[in-house]
Amino acid sequence: MDTSYSTRISRRQAMAGAAAALAGFKFPTPAIAQGASNIKMTLPWLPQGSQFFAFVARNRGYWKTRGLNVDIARGFGSAAAIQTITQGQMQTGIIAAPSVLVAAAQNLDTRVVGIAGYDSTMGFLVLDDSPVKSLKDLEGRKLGSTLQSAEVPFIDHFLTLSGVDPSKVSRVALQATALETTLMNKQVDAISVFATSNMPSLLVQGVKFRFYNFADVGIRLYSNCLTTSPSYLKENKSVVEAWADGMNEGLKYSITNFEDAVDIFVNEVPEVKMSATGKAHTRYGAGLFLAAYLTPELRNHGIGWGDPDSLGKQADLVMKYAVAPGAKRPDTDLIFTNAMAGKIKLTDAEWEQARKSASEFAPLLGIKL
Repeated sequence: MDTSYSTRISRRQAMAGAAAALAGFKFPTPAIAQGASNIKMTLPWLPQGSQFFAFVARNRGYWKTRGLNVDIARGFGSAAAIQTITQGQMQTGIIAAPSVLVAAAQNLDTRVVGIAGYDSTMGFLVLDDSPVKSLKDLEGRKLGSTLQSAEVPFIDHFLTLSGVDPSKVSRVALQATALETTLMNKQVDAISVFATSNMPSLLVQGVKFRFYNFADVGIRLYSNCLTTSPSYLKENKSVVEAWADGMNEGLKYSITNFEDAVDIFVNEVPEVKMSATGKAHTRYGAGLFLAAYLTPELRNHGIGWGDPDSLGKQADLVMKYAVAPGAKRPDTDLIFTNAMAGKIKLTDAEWEQARKSASEFAPLLGIKL
C-alpha cells in the first residue's frame, strides 16, 4: 500500500477480475448499464503484496462475470491517485484511509464503499542486536524517517504515549529508498515505517529486527479503502457496486487460499515475476496484510465493513496531527458507507484457515490471533 497522505506525500514502496460463485451460491449481481463496463482503477503506487487481492479478483474473473472489464493502473502516490479519481481519469482506486481523510480536509472529496485493511501497520523498526531494547531507549538516539511519509505526523504522539520524550530523540531525514539500508548500516538506531511496505525487504535478506507498532498504543488507522468519486458513484452506482463485490470476492479467495493467491499475484505482475526475490517479497507483504486484516470488524460484520466509530476517531487523529490548523473536518458518515459491504462473511472453517495462514506473520507485528 502506498502510505503517503494526500498532500504530504512521499512515495512509499508499494508493489486485481471474477467468479460469481462463492462457496456454492451466488451473490446478486448489480445491473450494469450498457456501455459502462470498462473502468479504470488506480493503485496508490506500484503493485505490492498488501494489494494482491485486486489481482486475484481480476485473474479469477470476479469482475468479468459481473460485466466489468477492470484496468488496474499503477499510481504515483496517494495525492496523485486521489486526483486521478476526482478528475475522472480513473473511476475507482485503492487508497489508504489517512490519505482519504487528509484529502477531504483539503476539500478533495471521495467516497469509500469498502474497507480492505484495518491497520496501516505504522511503527518503528530496530535491529535485533540494537541497544534499543525498549522505546525509552530511543532517547538520545537517532530515528530515521522519510519526512513526507504518512506516519511522520503521528511520531511525536506515539512517542509520548509510549513514555518517551520526543525532544530527546534525534530525527534524521532519509530518502524512502534508503530507509532499510541506513538502518542495516547502523547509521540510525530506528526507522519509522509501514510494516507491509518495509518489512519484506528486510525479511528477504534475512535481517532480524524488532517492531514497535503504533496500534499498540491505540494509533490504528485503516489502510486500503475502495474509493471512487461522489459524481461517479451517483451516476454509476451499479458499476461501483459490481466493482466492490468483485473485489470483496477476491479478498475472500485471497485470505482463504493464501499461497495460491500469492502465486496469482506474482504471475499477474511481470516485474515481480522476473525478480529473484519477487515471490518472497510478495508473500511477506501479503502475509503481514493478512495478519493485520483479521479483526473483529471482519469477523463480526463481513468483508468490506468499516466501523463508523473507529473512522470518526481516525478523523480526529488526522485533524489533530496531520493537517494544518483551520482545515475542514472530514464528514466520515458522508465519505464512508457500508451499503455495499458485509455481503460476504467467513464461516468458522474459513476464518480458521485464514488465521492459520496468518499465524506465520502475526508475531512480526506483535499481533496475537
